[in-house]
Amino acid sequence: MVQDLSPELMAGYSQWLRQHGISMNTVSCYLRSLRAIYNKVVKQYRLEDRKPFNDLFTGHAKTVKRAATDDDIKRLQTMILLKQSALQLSRDIFLFSLYAQGMPFVDIAFLHKEQIQDGMIIYERHKTGQQIIVQIEGCMQEIIDRYSKADSDFVFPIITTHNPAQAYKQYQSSLRTYNRNLHKLEKVAELKRSLTSYVVRHTWASIAYDTNIDLAVIASALGHTNTNTTRIYIRDINNRRLAEANKKVLGRIRP
Repeated sequence: MVQDLSPELMAGYSQWLRQHGISMNTVSCYLRSLRAIYNKVVKQYRLEDRKPFNDLFTGHAKTVKRAATDDDIKRLQTMILLKQSALQLSRDIFLFSLYAQGMPFVDIAFLHKEQIQDGMIIYERHKTGQQIIVQIEGCMQEIIDRYSKADSDFVFPIITTHNPAQAYKQYQSSLRTYNRNLHKLEKVAELKRSLTSYVVRHTWASIAYDTNIDLAVIASALGHTNTNTTRIYIRDINNRRLAEANKKVLGRIRP
């Protein structure tokens, strides 16, 4: 079986995956996994290495994240939704995330009441462990008050258990539901951008950068350890500014 693998066969497999809607990075992940197994078998059984993966892309392609527009945000804010519905919760979580400096969904899901002190949210990012401090504004407090229950230690009705394994399962299930509901909201509100749990962080970063907030401040607010990651978030704005700058230059030199 392993000896049947050839560059042509793997190229065909890669093309088949792409034709069936699999993203380039996911295809690359599949190929890397297969390559690792292939290399292990070839080495263990001293087989001829036909190098079937040599000409295939097995790296990581940078993806452009699109921020929601100001009009998208206003449409979400003014949507009339059934009270205490799943769509209302998802809309409010998205807006809360935006208001709270692009707070990730996982950190919102596990947010405890004890992490709110003296008008501040103080939490550590699950992804990096970096401490983030967010001042609570009126729009944030309104959402907190809407969902906070006296009989729960959590701020939002996403996690209902303190058992780590069960809590993680609840988080994963809630994240899937959240993203599905965001797509529903996107269609109902006829938004210009697709909504996902990641879009909100790019949106906050883009708005901040567009209002001339220093890049280092944006990186700190998002919990980035350096500004390189932050630059990916604001790539759309940089491209637009470059296009505008080029128009000004051409305006002076165009015949």
